[in-house]
Amino acid sequence: MKLVKLKIHPSGKDGWGSKDLVFASDITQLYGPNGAGKTPVIHSIAFALGYPVRFRDDIMAKCSLVSLTVEHEGSFFTFERSFSDKFYIEVSEKDSKEARIFYNEQEISEYLFSRLGLSSLALTTNNNEPTYPYISTFLPLFYIDQDAGYTSAYKSPGSFIKDQYAEMIRLGLGIAPKHSFEAKRFLIEKKRELDLVNIQIVDTEEFIRKLEEQSDIGNISVSEVEEELEQLRGEFEELRNSFDATNDADYVLQRLIREKQNERLNLLASIKNLESRISGFNKIKNEIEIEINTLSLNEESRRLFSSFKEICAAPGCGLFTSSSDSYGKNLLYLRDQIKDLDRNTKFQEIRLDEYTSSLRKIDEEIASLESNLTKDEENSQTTSLIAAISALTRSIIDRQSKKDVLERIESEKHNYVQLLNKRRGLQGDISSLGGGAGSGDIRILEFRNAYRKKIIEWLDVLSTKNVSREITVDSDFNVLFGAEKLSQFSGSTLLRTVLALRAAFFELFVSMGCTSIEFLIFDTPRQHDIETKDFAAFITRLKNICKDNRAQIVFSTTEYRYNPVEGDIEWQPEFSGFEQPMYLGVIDNNQVPS
Repeated sequence: MKLVKLKIHPSGKDGWGSKDLVFASDITQLYGPNGAGKTPVIHSIAFALGYPVRFRDDIMAKCSLVSLTVEHEGSFFTFERSFSDKFYIEVSEKDSKEARIFYNEQEISEYLFSRLGLSSLALTTNNNEPTYPYISTFLPLFYIDQDAGYTSAYKSPGSFIKDQYAEMIRLGLGIAPKHSFEAKRFLIEKKRELDLVNIQIVDTEEFIRKLEEQSDIGNISVSEVEEELEQLRGEFEELRNSFDATNDADYVLQRLIREKQNERLNLLASIKNLESRISGFNKIKNEIEIEINTLSLNEESRRLFSSFKEICAAPGCGLFTSSSDSYGKNLLYLRDQIKDLDRNTKFQEIRLDEYTSSLRKIDEEIASLESNLTKDEENSQTTSLIAAISALTRSIIDRQSKKDVLERIESEKHNYVQLLNKRRGLQGDISSLGGGAGSGDIRILEFRNAYRKKIIEWLDVLSTKNVSREITVDSDFNVLFGAEKLSQFSGSTLLRTVLALRAAFFELFVSMGCTSIEFLIFDTPRQHDIETKDFAAFITRLKNICKDNRAQIVFSTTEYRYNPVEGDIEWQPEFSGFEQPMYLGVIDNNQVPS
């Protein structure tokens, strides 16, 4: 979900409102002095989504509602929330006449998480009761409040969910909860889903294999076929528009003959390879049959020995039982091998027939092309021209057919990779739910390792000193710097480390293709605790993330001023105040368009 537009509406004629504040695709900066009203504007973004915010009395009295437009996967939604003690949010979707109204945070959270594709699975409270995630528990991963947000890696208005920080990260990454209240039911559902995905994977593998074998496209790519098509179309157009069509037609015919001859050589090599494989299968089959005959002779000998009373006096003495069991197992194994060989041989023979048929067709095409070059002189101009056009047309149709098949194969392979990723995720979910702590989920291990590396990178970007780079991230995503916890830091070190943690998580989140939240909001970091050049390097690195991913940064600032470039925007206070320009004001008096 990305931010599109924000507007604060006044309460009455003398109320305070804002102009239409349009978010940039990359960086949106609020630059203004202290007291200009940056924080209420920043807070309004989260407030519109259902986040609990305590505004000052003058904002509650002067402003009526905030309107926030967001975009998710091509759909646009507008959230309108009243500045009131009563919870009231109205959500409308573009091109839809209906609006939905929500009267509490639970309802809006369920709706929003559903639209964002986030799990609605019940979690466990600190009192071991069922509960569900709220916007106030999830949004703090991406929204850093000015008051308490810069003291920890995660700061929510309330902490009532067991291992809440870890559960919210899992929610965002699409990983099964650590403390699911419905673990058993969820585990059964995931196992059933895994069985279906495994069937789809096997079916897709088989379909891709058959497509590749039946189409006989070799190692050629879509781009190579497209190049051939463009060349053939170009020759066709040149031949049609040429003043010397006869010579051009002869040249085209000669080139097409060479292409067909090369194609014939490749097909002959494939035929020889298939004949060699069939011959090899038959040799292996003969050797296995000899082995079966040898086993049968050995079994007959065993039976003969067993009939001698001097050797095996008592009935069922068991002297040769081991040999008999071994004979049965070996015989069954060898016969299974023969079945596999017969099946493979049959399949290769079918392919050999197809290749042989293709070879005859190519030979006929070569003979036809060559005959058109050796016609009598009086008929050569017309004949060669018609033959060249016909040959080019057939080649274009053939290449287009190959291109279609290749594109279908690429599409199926893309679906196959998605199925593999889905299976991997399901296996991780099952591992998490079945293993209690869930640290066996490979996705969590990979995220922790990548998160650790990103933290080190961001600490260096911010020139953070006196912080160990010997970093460990535990299964709940808590970070240790050597032997120190984040709570042991203060001042500039704490601010830089928190910024590093927040940026590292966000970069990793968006680079993994997670699309539930695609923005990161900083509400006026304490800039006296960080040098301007270091904060500038921080914002520059964030800009690169925005360019490389579908991501937005929104931040307010008093001292450092970022110089916006393409994809960025700066919101400045444009309403006159008693002492300085303000972000909110009386709209009519300032003639700001609504």
